[in-house]
Amino acid sequence: MYFMTRGGSVCHVLHDERTGAAPCGAKPEKLELIIYRAGKQTPLIAAEKPADVPLCKHCEKQLE
Repeated sequence: MYFMTRGGSVCHVLHDERTGAAPCGAKPEKLELIIYRAGKQTPLIAAEKPADVPLCKHCEKQLE
């Protein structure tokens, strides 16, 4: 799972779906996480990384 920051400029790995934490420490906005947990689609949380949005360099290092 991946989430984007507000504005969609950087993508992060959603490491812990319960807390919303990424390996780099970033978190999605609370409202986006609430919508996602309710089983609804949100434009800022996706199962696959959007092709046109770069991955956070810190998250990328954690995946290696």
